[in-house]
Amino acid sequence: MDSFVASQILSGLAFASAVTSMQCRERRTILLWLVVAAILSAGHFFLLGRNSAGTLYLILCVRVMVATHSTDQRYILVFGAAIVAGSLATYENPLDILALIASLVATYAAFQSNPRRMRIVYMCCAALWMVHNVLAGSPVAVAMEVSLLISNGIGFWRYYLRAAPA
Repeated sequence: MDSFVASQILSGLAFASAVTSMQCRERRTILLWLVVAAILSAGHFFLLGRNSAGTLYLILCVRVMVATHSTDQRYILVFGAAIVAGSLATYENPLDILALIASLVATYAAFQSNPRRMRIVYMCCAALWMVHNVLAGSPVAVAMEVSLLISNGIGFWRYYLRAAPA
């Protein structure tokens, strides 16, 4: 099996984990599913030779694990610095700047105590990663981000916008 096919399989598994996360109601459960998705996405990007994005996803994995236990806003600065350092250390081309921005947005989202705000910011993050993945040439990762936006939107509607039954 070549590395592209293997990367797309990992991306497909990350896809399933990420979509599952957005159908959960509890913040911690959402984040735990995102840990699984981050590990798989990191492997996917490393197999594609996108080392900067892979490194950022490893940092994101640790960040999401910490966020399952804390919403302390100071972690935004800690993980923001780690993301910038990881990005600088692995910078290869301008596409890596988009991965950096998406990672910083996701970091802000992860440490929101309000699940509603967290979902909104994660929708912005998914849009950024979608553009990145189009430019990186990963069709399964693009489909994952599109589905994540849709799934998150459905979850948002189910939990926050749908009228309560009378």
